[in-house]
Amino acid sequence: MPLISVGFTALLTWCLASGQQAPQTIQPSGQSQNGQDPPMSTLQRIDGLLEQINYDRNLRPYFGGQPVRVEMSMTIASIDQISEVDLDYTITLFLRQYWNDDRLIFRGVNRTLSLDGRLVEKLWVPDIFLVNAKQSFLHTVTVDNRLIRIFPNGDVLYGLRVTAKAACPMDLRKYPLDEQNCTLELESYGYTDEELELGWKAGNASVTGLGRLDLSQFTVGDYNTVAKLVKYETGNYWRLVFSFQLYRQIFYFILQTYLPMILLVILSWVSFWVNHESVPARVTLGITTVLTMTTLTSAARSSLPKISYIKAIDVYMVMCFLFVFAALLEYAAVNFQSNQRARRERKKLRKQASEDKDKEGGVKGGSAAAILLSRLRAANAVNRDGNAGTANDSLRNSPSTNACTKRVSIATTSSSQNEENCKESSVGIELRAGVGERRRPTFAEVAQKVARRKTLHFKVPEIMDVNDIDRWSRFMFPLAFVIFNIIYWIGYGLV
Repeated sequence: MPLISVGFTALLTWCLASGQQAPQTIQPSGQSQNGQDPPMSTLQRIDGLLEQINYDRNLRPYFGGQPVRVEMSMTIASIDQISEVDLDYTITLFLRQYWNDDRLIFRGVNRTLSLDGRLVEKLWVPDIFLVNAKQSFLHTVTVDNRLIRIFPNGDVLYGLRVTAKAACPMDLRKYPLDEQNCTLELESYGYTDEELELGWKAGNASVTGLGRLDLSQFTVGDYNTVAKLVKYETGNYWRLVFSFQLYRQIFYFILQTYLPMILLVILSWVSFWVNHESVPARVTLGITTVLTMTTLTSAARSSLPKISYIKAIDVYMVMCFLFVFAALLEYAAVNFQSNQRARRERKKLRKQASEDKDKEGGVKGGSAAAILLSRLRAANAVNRDGNAGTANDSLRNSPSTNACTKRVSIATTSSSQNEENCKESSVGIELRAGVGERRRPTFAEVAQKVARRKTLHFKVPEIMDVNDIDRWSRFMFPLAFVIFNIIYWIGYGLV
């Protein structure tokens, strides 16, 4: 190994000295001005140097001995396209890797060699990959965006610019009042912990650039770096984890979702101030607000993944929809009570008119009815004393009864009303005469009476003025909505 180091130092010194000579003008024929071949480039000389020292890029440094330690640092260029539907984000970063290769030690030249990125194909580099990346690529405009630097003590710096779409599992139960923790994980693909050891160059200071990021819907918070061992079937591997907090900015959702819903709920309350007799106006307003709320709900859910649990925005949308729908049902209740009240008024008027008509027809037979009533009372008193038969005979032979019968038979020109009064009086006399005779009720009558008692009768509470429903709604609906908002915002931790 010392012999290789001495040879590498001598050849590298010669390459640097040749590379510092004045440039020669190249003729179109490919020859120099003095007719000799143009000098080789420094890259070609280093390539030949690696061949002379028998450098094998397929073998890691310290092969067969201690594991090579690779330290990493990165600068975050951008974080964008954070998707709640696909549960991922896109990140662009400058990734730098540091390790020591004792085969590249050189002496006599106290300077760092910044070489062309194409030289990477001739050197050993760690096989680092992004564990949670869905897609990734190396930028190639205008050339491959990577660099290689070799220090005199054999230290190597390998940097490259990478863009990756990395998975980020999100808990959206508090969406859009949530905060997410996303990670970027790096690991060696083929070298176990016995051959390669990964670590951060300077802990959390190894990651820079987060303070300059300006995201559309998020604010980057705290971040952390961790190195840990993970176990696979093929062995244990070192993994570097970079985790960072994303705090969602709620102002966008207030303007796009919450404020329109609040205004729709308030708009549905306008119907409480519209006359309940204006059926087209109130029905149109209620249905329009319900349909608009449905459209807003569908638009908000289209940008979210189809997950099984309930999100915070789902709770708010459902409650706003219920408030709007309740305002529509409130008018249904008002209209129902108004129709019930009108029906009761009409029934009351018909009953009053019928009573007035009966009073006008019963004035003429009022004295005869009083006489018959006194006769009935006397007959009932006699029945209680056990003289039912005598009372019945006396009642049938009474002057008033005979008079009624004679009046019906003789007065053929009398009115039908008088005839009906006589018949009713006769029937009433016969029924009252038999009051003392008791009869056992049949089984059917008893069952019917019991069933009638146990039947549940639902009666809608009578409201004296249907406008009271609207007056109470003007106060109760806003109060309930304010209470709901207080519970919602406190419960989800915004206040």
